[in-house]
Amino acid sequence: MDKLNFIHVGTFSSPVGIKGEVSVNFLTTSFKVFKNLNNYLSENFKDLYFFKSMRLVNKKLVVHPNNCFTRDDAYKFKGKKIFSKSTNFPKINKNQYYYKDLIGCTVNLIDGKKIGTVINVNDFGAGDLIEVAINTKKIYIPLNKENLVSVDIDNKKIIVNPIRGILN
Repeated sequence: MDKLNFIHVGTFSSPVGIKGEVSVNFLTTSFKVFKNLNNYLSENFKDLYFFKSMRLVNKKLVVHPNNCFTRDDAYKFKGKKIFSKSTNFPKINKNQYYYKDLIGCTVNLIDGKKIGTVINVNDFGAGDLIEVAINTKKIYIPLNKENLVSVDIDNKKIIVNPIRGILN
């Protein structure tokens, strides 16, 4: 089973109320995209999560997992990641990409010098970052217009012009 066929779409957070609902930090572009995925898998990519209900409350996703009846049941979900198969996502247009497509891309500076390879894409709360392996160390480069020059998925190549201090 290839892990690249699965996309991390959310992480269970805190219980909501006393009847087994749980908030989810969803990582899709919208609630609609998350809701339309239909299949939600655990971190082992085999066990399915099923939800009695799913709603948006103040821009936060709240789900009610099946077989989750109390606040104590809901706490068991906290911190667990939710995945979906990449085939569940809508097709994208030319010049668009999914973050999973960035993994394995070569990262070059604007002058052509290779600096490393993308090994992951993360969001620690302040925006998306590509995690780049450079020999034995890792750096993070923000995926924003100040740092990212171009992305060529077909040739697995990313060109960056990182702000001062990122490479040092």
